[in-house]
Amino acid sequence: MDSIGDVLATLRAVPPWGWACGIVAGVFLGWLLGRIAGSRGRPARRQVRDENEVSVLRDLKSSVARLEAENTALSNFFLLLPDFTKEINSRMERRAIAPLLVKITERLFAPTQVLLFFLDDRVNTLILVQQRGLAEDVKIGFQVNMGEGRIGWVAQHKVPMDTNDFIREMRQSGASLEVPGHFRFKTELCAPMVHEGRNLGVISVGGITRHYKYEKTMLNLIADLGSIALYNNTLFSQVQEMANSDGLTKLYNKRFFMNRLSDEIIKAEKGHYPVSVFIFDLDHFKHYNDTQGHQAGDEVLKITGQILREMVRPDDIPARYGGEEFIVILPQTPKDGAMVAAERIRARVASHPYPNRESQPLKTVSLSGGVATFPDDGRNGTDLIASADAALYRGKQAGRNRVIRAETKYFSDGTEDAYYGVRNG
Repeated sequence: MDSIGDVLATLRAVPPWGWACGIVAGVFLGWLLGRIAGSRGRPARRQVRDENEVSVLRDLKSSVARLEAENTALSNFFLLLPDFTKEINSRMERRAIAPLLVKITERLFAPTQVLLFFLDDRVNTLILVQQRGLAEDVKIGFQVNMGEGRIGWVAQHKVPMDTNDFIREMRQSGASLEVPGHFRFKTELCAPMVHEGRNLGVISVGGITRHYKYEKTMLNLIADLGSIALYNNTLFSQVQEMANSDGLTKLYNKRFFMNRLSDEIIKAEKGHYPVSVFIFDLDHFKHYNDTQGHQAGDEVLKITGQILREMVRPDDIPARYGGEEFIVILPQTPKDGAMVAAERIRARVASHPYPNRESQPLKTVSLSGGVATFPDDGRNGTDLIASADAALYRGKQAGRNRVIRAETKYFSDGTEDAYYGVRNG
């Protein structure tokens, strides 16, 4: 008790300004201790803040790089697009469409594999028509059925797909899109070539080294342009065929025939080989028309056109020359070979069961024809046809239902052997 009293006495003895100094000293001491304690925790907080800033900066740089890459890709795509569109919409041959589609796909995605399939409507099967990066044992013409594997699935459902889409589809439906026979196909990205709801083919891309945010859309655009090109090609071919064909017999018309004959003669002159022409008309056709009617006569012309299409070789050019006259170009064929071919056609016509053929004077529908060969019987198309027509006329005079060879104009020995040599064709 005495010691406490002594303390209180001592405190009472402290002057007012002493109390103030003590308070100030205490506050200062507390502040100093706080600074010391704070300085000890600051490095840890600064390290966390620095790491966060580095992470944010890294993410920003990554985003900028990705955006720059996508911008570059889109710029390249839009630079390629005008020329590609112009070329794909030109009147190009069907066989030129596939290489062009593969070319722009390679330039855009830089893949290790590009596969292009066209649909064969006759068998509803996808046919490999162009490829890059495929093993040599898989040949052009490889077939994929509709719905088979990733490529067949895209063709059947007519939607573009990437790897994630394929995985998702397999999980949801439980179906396997991995076909053992397709293990060589690196199908990471696939788009159908659809025009007006009809599938025309499929583009498959694998081993992609340039990925884009909208890569499915970009490949789908290429596929759409390809489908337009295929449709335009088919449409143009149909129009061209209509313009060059005889509506009744479906053979080539006279205008187209004369142009082709001129071309074949030029080729033959350069290549030093013969070209033969076989011209014929149907015997007593006026009598058939008068007795059976013009509709029945048209049916005879149709049947004769079909026989001619079936009998000629793939490189021969059959045409309706006018009325009941027909004519055929036989490229690289000497007169002897042309006579064999003409005689086969004559025999086929004479034996065909045309309706009411017994009413004809010869008791059958028959033909009389003539064969002429370049250069022996004519150096141009007009002269060659005139020589064949003269031989046809001699056949009429000789009793009809026969084929006669032209009389050689330019060689006294009457054979083409002196200039070319006979080929078996």
